[in-house]
Amino acid sequence: MLRSFRMPVVALGLLVLMPATASADKYVVASCRDTKANAAAGWITFASGVGLTANTCSASGGLIAALNADKPPGNSTADWRFTAPAGTRIVRVVASRATSGFGPSSESPDIAYVMRTENQELEKCEPSASSSCVSDLTAPLDKQGLDAGYVEFRVLCTNIARTCSRRVGVTASAMHITLRDVLAPVVSNPRVIDDGESSGKLRVRYNASDVGGGLYRTIVKVDGQIAQTAPLAPAPCDDVDPRDSDPYQFNVPMPCPGAITDAEATVDVRSLPAGPHGVEIAVQDAAGNQTPVYGPIEYPRANTLTGSSVPIADALRGRLRMWFVKARGSDRRRYTSRLGTRVVTRGSLLTPRGRGIQGARIDVYHIRRDGTRRLLKTGLKSRRRGQLTLILPLNVDTRTIEFAFRAVRPGPITSRQRLRLTVRTRSGRVYYRKSRR
Repeated sequence: MLRSFRMPVVALGLLVLMPATASADKYVVASCRDTKANAAAGWITFASGVGLTANTCSASGGLIAALNADKPPGNSTADWRFTAPAGTRIVRVVASRATSGFGPSSESPDIAYVMRTENQELEKCEPSASSSCVSDLTAPLDKQGLDAGYVEFRVLCTNIARTCSRRVGVTASAMHITLRDVLAPVVSNPRVIDDGESSGKLRVRYNASDVGGGLYRTIVKVDGQIAQTAPLAPAPCDDVDPRDSDPYQFNVPMPCPGAITDAEATVDVRSLPAGPHGVEIAVQDAAGNQTPVYGPIEYPRANTLTGSSVPIADALRGRLRMWFVKARGSDRRRYTSRLGTRVVTRGSLLTPRGRGIQGARIDVYHIRRDGTRRLLKTGLKSRRRGQLTLILPLNVDTRTIEFAFRAVRPGPITSRQRLRLTVRTRSGRVYYRKSRR
């Protein structure tokens, strides 16, 4: 993946390369890259003898390890160590660091600077004539292909018989650790709150857990490609450098929560380009591993369901007709009923050639005298030969009832039919129920 980035100038006049995340199972912990309070999160320190350590990251400095005496006694050490969180391994170390006091010398061969993992020495510098380190180290370090549980850098003097004779130190102004996290999140209890067929917005809730970097964000994929993302937690679970194309860069070793309950994802499927699209919701951890939550499912979906062999082209021209069973006369879309009497409606959903559309869902809206419009029935489906039947409640009052057929869902109404019901009391008065406050 190509990346664009600025080469930041760091303390001591050095340059550091920010490592790119090459695959979907790695993330970067960028330590001591800014002046935030957590700039050195994950690093712990140890010192003995006249060894000393200091964290000056918040003052635009670095992590310092030094032997603070002209003639320190033997067995002095100053260490900084970063340990990989549970479920991760260190695979790359990119460092901007500078040593001091390690030029060639015949004195104090037991003074050294070392950066290493538990199973590999990454670099070493000694002030001796035979050392491969002929001057202080200043060039950026980039060690790849590692498999380590920790990385540390230290300065030490191991001469027990006599004192060591030189003041030495190292300052790391940027340490970027790439961690491999191969465990994908575990999703539980996914449930659809709104299928979006009427509202146009798909809403899904779920629980999840993760071992490693933690739960980072919900992603929505359209036709297999990421179309949108939504964070699951605030900082430090956010990309520390949103200017580049790598979203998996953080300030702490485990930046995101290990578990989350009732996370919600919303997709406005009405905003999709014209034509059918596969929509999928997934959860992603800090390393980019992802686990499906819902889908993929096609939107918009043809509203000709099980048992129908009507082509979608014919369904797109489908016509809905509804009427009152007991109505008489030429207009059976109007009917007057007595309060407490059961009212039955019937209808049909046909193609322009008169073929019944079976298994299609019809939305039923009730429009009251005050103009309020409510979707009160969503489970009405056309039967064999496109037939429809709806029995109204006994306590229904005067209102307009609208039946709506959408050939694709979500989508515009393809055909609608309105029925006007008047309900009278026994005394003949038009009946309206009082509105609830």
